[in-house]
Amino acid sequence: MILVAVVLTTYSLNAQMFQKGDKALNVGIGIGSSYGHSLAPIPSFNASFEAGIVDIPNVGVVGVGGFGSFRTSWSNYSSYKYTYTRTIAAARGVFHLGFFDTGDFDLYAGLNAGLRFWSYSYTNSYATGGSGSTFIHAEFIGARWIPNDKFGFFAELGYGISTLKAGVTLKF
Repeated sequence: MILVAVVLTTYSLNAQMFQKGDKALNVGIGIGSSYGHSLAPIPSFNASFEAGIVDIPNVGVVGVGGFGSFRTSWSNYSSYKYTYTRTIAAARGVFHLGFFDTGDFDLYAGLNAGLRFWSYSYTNSYATGGSGSTFIHAEFIGARWIPNDKFGFFAELGYGISTLKAGVTLKF
């Protein structure tokens, strides 16, 4: 255990993938459902943006930004069709690990907090549907692989409109 701690603390921090002043845009799809109604296996569509605002020496970088996502699903039963749509608009706070060299990878964890808008409808004579909004918070962990400092790929796992999100990252 001591050897692992020594190795991790002796790596250079210059290779840190996300730094104060950096900006990143993630665009991707998600699978799995965290907020109710796992009907038809339709992926969610997601986008997030963040900017590095605080550098904590020898620890990491704090980033803030926004997150948006959309997903619709449906199911056909014998007597009716059910459709459920969700949209999330949220603020995003992210902590990028910087206490060891990760090469081309940016490891991070964070929280999305905002509003989830939802609507559902039935196509039968017993129910018509409804809509509303609720406050949400969604914790996540993630990684980005950015081999050329401008373009790469990301994956996030956690609570939210989808359990697993993946796609492309633009860094500028």
